[in-house]
Amino acid sequence: MTPQELESAVLSGLLVGGATPDALDVIATMPEEAFSIRFLRDTYIEIKKQALTYGVIDVVLISEAMGGDSLASLVEISRTPGTLANLKGFATLAIKGWRSREMAALLQSGADGIRSARNQEQRDQVIQESVSKLIEMTADSGGVMPVHLGELLSSYMDVLDKRMSGEAGSRNLYTGIQELDAITGGFNPQDLVVIAGRPGTGKTEFALKVIEGATRNGAGALVFSMEMAAMQMVERSVAGAGNLSVSKLRNPNALCDEDWARIHSALEILNNRDIWIVDATDLTIDQIRAVAETHKRRYPHLGVVMVDYIGLIAKPKAERNDLAVGHISRSLKTMAMRTKTPVLALSQLSRKVDERPITARRPVMSDLSESGRIEQDADRIIMLYRDGIYNPNGPAARFAEIILGKNRFGPNGVVYQEFKNGHFVPVDQLVAQEATRMHQETQQQQPKQKPYSTKKF
Repeated sequence: MTPQELESAVLSGLLVGGATPDALDVIATMPEEAFSIRFLRDTYIEIKKQALTYGVIDVVLISEAMGGDSLASLVEISRTPGTLANLKGFATLAIKGWRSREMAALLQSGADGIRSARNQEQRDQVIQESVSKLIEMTADSGGVMPVHLGELLSSYMDVLDKRMSGEAGSRNLYTGIQELDAITGGFNPQDLVVIAGRPGTGKTEFALKVIEGATRNGAGALVFSMEMAAMQMVERSVAGAGNLSVSKLRNPNALCDEDWARIHSALEILNNRDIWIVDATDLTIDQIRAVAETHKRRYPHLGVVMVDYIGLIAKPKAERNDLAVGHISRSLKTMAMRTKTPVLALSQLSRKVDERPITARRPVMSDLSESGRIEQDADRIIMLYRDGIYNPNGPAARFAEIILGKNRFGPNGVVYQEFKNGHFVPVDQLVAQEATRMHQETQQQQPKQKPYSTKKF
């Protein structure tokens, strides 16, 4: 293949495949100078700009950005023979070809400079400059190329324009819980979101509710279910979509006509959602990343990845637990960045929560297992608390608190939902907040029990 054919094959893979992890790797390692023809170079510059700014590579948008008269040429490039699976291979060959041309030009320039030098001092200067350029060209940087800030500033202005027109949030992940979305502004495409709680607080149910909201508008979801079998996850999803308790579904003979209507409605809703489930145990973090990145390449509209849960990911052997958890949390964050897809990672809270006085069991950040590493890597940390677990007869027993303990891009806060039939459902925030406040005040006013007296009569 000629250099131009190789370069066209690279552009074809980028235009057809979109902003996949492989595409982002190519963009991070292939310089603009590697394209020998001006039009191919300008096309790559625009591809790079859109991928880094918006996480998409779209032929029509690129054509418009280049003036609107290049669509036919871009379509022709996208038809260049080549396979998406070998995109990085074509890029490597194109880079090697560019380096060979650069090396030949450098050697020729050095030889010409030495021949035309008038004295030894000039010859020494030419040699020194040539050696410096040679070292720069052969230095091993792992192929990673820095991006100048100026290349991104114009893209950032486009982001500001879209914010003014109300389009900026179109790529963020919305949970469907309006009060939570108002605080977060939606989850960003590269966010690691940790959902933590004690057993029985509804971590999986809450994550499924987020997935329901995310897939409502056509986005896809990938669920790694290491705690529950796939059919259990399906049962929970049907129960949530139909607003039925799981216990009802497990006793179908007792279902009434209204219940069956809810089930049929739920099946119709879920059948139209693009949700994929990985039912496997003892997965390593490398396996999870490989599956997620492959799935993203096949289905670029993937909008969210859910991992249930961090504690069940197989830890590297002969490694301290805190280091293993740190490696896992960092890898989950890297996976979100590479796939440009938010990752929901479920995590258990420490048992110490239940050892505290009943009035002080609302979770805090330090209750996270190996909290330092997870807290460092996570962009958002959501902790779940249900007073009904500890005070089943209290005025706040029916409410669930969604505690946003860390929000890298905004304020923290608390959002309330009613926990009904095992599901999170909307509730009046003021009513729930007032009931919770009154219950807390009542608990604080209760007199402390005095220890039995040891005085003898």
